Amino acid sequence: MNRSQRIPAALGLVFGALVAAAGSAEPTALSLSPCQPPGVPGPARCGRLSVYEDRVTKKGRQIGLKILVLAATGGNPAPDPVVFLAGGPGESATEAAPGLAMVFAKVRERRDLLLVDQRGTGGSHPLNCSLFEPAGELQSYLGDFLPFAAVRRCRSELEKDADLTLYTTPLAMDDLDQVRAALGYDRLDLFGGSYGTRAALVYLRRHEAHVRTVTIQGVAPTDQLVPLHFARDTERALHFVLGECATEAACRAAFPDAKADLKAMMERLAAGSVPAEILHPETGESVTVSISRDLAAETIRYMLYSPAAAGQIPAFLHAAAAGDFTPLAEMALFGRQHIVASGSMGDYLSVTCAEDVPGIAVGEGEREAAGTMLGAYRLRQQRAACGVWPRGELPLGYRRPVHSRAPVLILSGSCDPVTPPAQGTAVAKSLSRSLHVVVPHGGHDFDGLKGVDCIDRLVADFIERGTTTGLDTECVDRIERPPFPTALAPMKPVPMDEERLARFAGAYTGEGRPFEAQLEVSSGRLRLAIPGDRTMLLVPVSGDRFRIVGVPFAAVRFEMDQGRVRRAVLEEGGVAQVTLVPKASSPSP
Repeated sequence: MNRSQRIPAALGLVFGALVAAAGSAEPTALSLSPCQPPGVPGPARCGRLSVYEDRVTKKGRQIGLKILVLAATGGNPAPDPVVFLAGGPGESATEAAPGLAMVFAKVRERRDLLLVDQRGTGGSHPLNCSLFEPAGELQSYLGDFLPFAAVRRCRSELEKDADLTLYTTPLAMDDLDQVRAALGYDRLDLFGGSYGTRAALVYLRRHEAHVRTVTIQGVAPTDQLVPLHFARDTERALHFVLGECATEAACRAAFPDAKADLKAMMERLAAGSVPAEILHPETGESVTVSISRDLAAETIRYMLYSPAAAGQIPAFLHAAAAGDFTPLAEMALFGRQHIVASGSMGDYLSVTCAEDVPGIAVGEGEREAAGTMLGAYRLRQQRAACGVWPRGELPLGYRRPVHSRAPVLILSGSCDPVTPPAQGTAVAKSLSRSLHVVVPHGGHDFDGLKGVDCIDRLVADFIERGTTTGLDTECVDRIERPPFPTALAPMKPVPMDEERLARFAGAYTGEGRPFEAQLEVSSGRLRLAIPGDRTMLLVPVSGDRFRIVGVPFAAVRFEMDQGRVRRAVLEEGGVAQVTLVPKASSPSP
C-alpha cells in the first residue's frame, strides 16, 4: 500500500440529516483510452466521467471524476474488478497506482484494478488548499494541525468553485456506482483501508446488489467519531509497544525505562517548544526548527501507525529525554509534509465536519483525553475548524451498523492507535458472512512485520474464492515483530565526492517484484526517483549506507561487489522492504 498514512476520518452523527439515499444517475457513456501511468507495468486505460455535484437535484455544476483501470494481466480475466478505496479522507486512489500495482500483482492476474479519485480528491475536482504558509518555510509545517486563519482562507477560496456541503461519503459512493455502470461492470470487489473502510461500508449499504466481496483493513465504522477517541486509542497502542520493549531483553537493556523517558520528554516540552537541528529534505543543509509538546505527541501517534516506525519509538523517546529532539523533529516534518499536506484538506474538512465532529458532545473528548500523552489539542482545533466550515447532510440512520450477507474480510492490527480491533469486532456482528482477522503486533498498517506476506496471500485467496469459508489463516499466528532497534540509525552525514557518488547512480528494478527506480547525482547530491512518487534526497552516513532525508528510520543500503552495486536495499527501521538490482542497461560506473 501507499506507505503515507493519513488521519482516518470517521463517519459521525449529524442531527437532522434528512437526505434519502440517492441512487445512481442514468449510466453515462464513458470511453477509456490506453495510457501508461509512471511506475505501473502492464496495460492501463484512463478516462473521466462527468457527474452532477448535486446528485439529488441533478442540476447545476458538473464535476469530472478521474478514472484509471489497470487491466488484468493474465488470460481469461474475471468480470469483476477490484476497487481500491483510498484513505484520509482526502487521498487520491489514482496516485497510489504504482504501489497498488505491486501489492495487487497476484490479484491483477485475474482482475482489473479500478481506481477512481473520490470527488474532491486527486484529479476529481480536488478541494486542495495549503494550510501551512509561507510555502517552503519548514517551520510553517510545524505549527497547528488546522491553523484557524488558514482554514477560513481555504473555505473562501474553494467556495468559488465548489459547494462544500456536497462532498460527503454517500454522494461519493453513488458516484462510484455510476462509474461502475458506465464501465459495464456488474459487481465489484471492494478493498478499503482506513477511511476507505467506511467508504466501502457505505457503498455496501447503498449498492449491495453490485458487491461481490469486501476487504477492509483498519476498520473505521460509521459510528466512529473522529477525533473523539484519538487520545485513548493512542495511549493504548503506545503502552502496548513500550510493554513489548520491556519484555525483550536487548530493548530493555538499551532503554531500561521507556515510560520514564516519555515522561521526561513531555515534561521538558510542557515548559515550551524546544529547538532541533535537522537536514532540509530538499537541500540536505542543516536547518534549526522548533517543536512543541502537541506536535511531539502527534508525531509519536503517527509513528504508531506502522510497526516499522513504532519499533523506533523507544530510541526516539530515549534521545529526546536526553535532550536530542532531532529525530523527532525530522519525523514531525515528514508527517506534516507527506501525510497531512499530501492530500485534499478541503475534502478532509467537508467529510469530517459533516460526519464526525457534530456528533461529539462538548466536553466529552476533553474528559477522555485528560492525563494522556496526546491530550485534546486535535479535538479543539478540529472543532474550531468545523465551526467555520459548511456542513453537509447525511441520510437518516447513517450511524447504524451496516447489515449485509456479502462476504467480508476484516483485517485489524492488534495495536492500531486509531482503528483498534474492537471496531472490527463490532462491525463483524452485523455482517453475517464476515471473518475478522487480527494481525499480531500490527498497527494501522503492517509494514515492517516478519511474515506479513501472509496477509497479501490471504487477501488474494479471499478475492479469488469469493467467500470467507475455508480461508486458511494459520500463517497469521506466525507473523512476528522484528527485534527493537537498540540505538538510533546513523544520522550524521559523512563527506562523499561526486566521483564516489556516481558508483551508485543508474536505473534499478525490483528483485522479484514490479518496481522501478532511478538514482541520479546532481549538484553533489544523490537522489532516488521512483516513477509516480516523489524524488527523495539520499545522504551518506557511511561508505555504503544512505539515509533518506526527512525520514530518520528509512535508508538505502548498498551491497557492493568489486566497486559495483550488486543490490540496493530500501529499509524501514532496519527491516528490508524492497530490494533493487541494477538494470543491465544502466551505465557502468
